[in-house]
Amino acid sequence: MDLFREESVHKVNTGLSTVVYVLAWIGMIFFGILTIFSFQVFFNQIFQGSFNLLGLIMFVFFGGLTFLCFTVRNNQRIEYDYTFTNGILDIAKVINNSRRKKLLSANIKEFEIIAPASDDGFMKMLQYPGIKKFNYFLNRGGGLYYGIFTHNGDKSILVFEPSEEMLKMFKLVNPRNVKIN
Repeated sequence: MDLFREESVHKVNTGLSTVVYVLAWIGMIFFGILTIFSFQVFFNQIFQGSFNLLGLIMFVFFGGLTFLCFTVRNNQRIEYDYTFTNGILDIAKVINNSRRKKLLSANIKEFEIIAPASDDGFMKMLQYPGIKKFNYFLNRGGGLYYGIFTHNGDKSILVFEPSEEMLKMFKLVNPRNVKIN
């Protein structure tokens, strides 16, 4: 029997993140225009045979602010894709619905435990010396689960937001080590 489930976790859209997104768009446009103007001023001075350090500084400064606004804008629209295929969990980060970056691939059979983050062992495992942490969740509160596994030879903890259906599939693959609320 083939097991397959794919789901996306979206950030709960708050008013603050929408305001930051809009302000970043406005800042990106405004500073982008200033970057273009400072670029023109700087190169006009060079073609006229003079060099003004202030023109170069303004070009780099406004270009940096444009890039900062671009980065802030993109980081307001993040989601995680969890794909479960026949015992393998793949996690990818999708930025602004345009770029997808694969973050993790793990075999559910190799997990020592998958349990709710409200479980007693969660806080104890966070304090474990040398544990590698993978925080692939967007919404705090209920619905968070953690999993303990070995990744590239390091003991690791994964904190994520799977659905009940995905957890039931995990339990089919690794029944002794998956705890569902």
